[in-house]
Amino acid sequence: MKNKECLPLYDIHQAAFLEFHHIQLKLTKQGSRIVFEVPANEKTYELLRGYQGNPPIPLLDFVAVLRRLRARMLEARDENGRRKRETGMVNNERLGQN
Repeated sequence: MKNKECLPLYDIHQAAFLEFHHIQLKLTKQGSRIVFEVPANEKTYELLRGYQGNPPIPLLDFVAVLRRLRARMLEARDENGRRKRETGMVNNERLGQN
């Protein structure tokens, strides 16, 4: 998604709600944070307005989507840390032994 065609979200619950409603999410890393990018279109805005109204939603289905999204978020956030662990740099950095 191009920047002017996407809307950044910082709330995992909003992102999970949109994913529950089949809105495509793109996870991008900004520093140590993960930003959820969604298409900036009328359907997205309509769903976000609906989210603010506390709509009824099947709880177990929503929680399943939320758990999968959280796992994707942690995986994306940890990619850099995993590379450092694989090269053995993390322990040396923590001990100040660069």
